[in-house]
Amino acid sequence: MRAVAFCNRPVDHVVTALPAAAVMNVIGGVVNAKLREDQVRVVVFLPDIVTTTTGPWPAAYGSTEFLRVWAQQLSFRLLK
Repeated sequence: MRAVAFCNRPVDHVVTALPAAAVMNVIGGVVNAKLREDQVRVVVFLPDIVTTTTGPWPAAYGSTEFLRVWAQQLSFRLLK
């Protein structure tokens, strides 16, 4: 599942991520969270990460729990 926020306020990003996590509870799957460089050091310590990628387009793959915990972090933002 991919959730994308087309907005700038932090609350808009959280309001997009939490329904995505709820949908994942029903249909299953893994979230593909594309990251900014400064987010990588935060997400590697969060629960239920399947894997991460680095390079020019870093990403984290994880469960619903990962997405919910990440959405609570101060640095949380979805990519546009």
